[in-house]
Amino acid sequence: MPKTLACFEEYREIVKINAKKLHDKNHHPRCVVDGNELLMFHGTNIACSLGINNSYSLCNLDYCGVCQILRYGFSTNKKFQGALGVYTTSTSGKAFDSIDDERAFTRKSVIVCRVIAGRVHSPFEEIQGKVDSRFDSLAEKLSKHGNIEELNLLNPKALLPCFVVIYKQQTVKIKRFHSSSRISSI
Repeated sequence: MPKTLACFEEYREIVKINAKKLHDKNHHPRCVVDGNELLMFHGTNIACSLGINNSYSLCNLDYCGVCQILRYGFSTNKKFQGALGVYTTSTSGKAFDSIDDERAFTRKSVIVCRVIAGRVHSPFEEIQGKVDSRFDSLAEKLSKHGNIEELNLLNPKALLPCFVVIYKQQTVKIKRFHSSSRISSI
């Protein structure tokens, strides 16, 4: 939606301006250029018929994560994203695994997002419980090469959903084979 895109771009400009003001070692040089934009994944549930039989209508269910995000944007609400910021990952598999919904009738989905990481605080453990206003996001996990694997974004305006990947619910079928041959011991 144009409003969502405008909020995202407005947030980017704020991050760039703040990065120019703070000349310290805690910000990535790209903060000044593009707000330190990354492509990340966010996992959530689908509780409605979105994606079934070519349905593309968003629902109004409070517990449908995808429709809530697409209608109203991301939220730092614990119900969908976790306790501190909006959780994103660098891989779709981790995003999928992060979905915690015990409702048997919901499906899982991953949203591919553009994110403005801005000034990233790392490691995550050192800042738990206190949010320093100099940082825009918290790196929860870094790879051994220094790439961000898991990132909590402190401002929901820092995320722009681009694509939704809906996973088909699979049922496991177990077939039992009866063997008529005898097993003999040696």
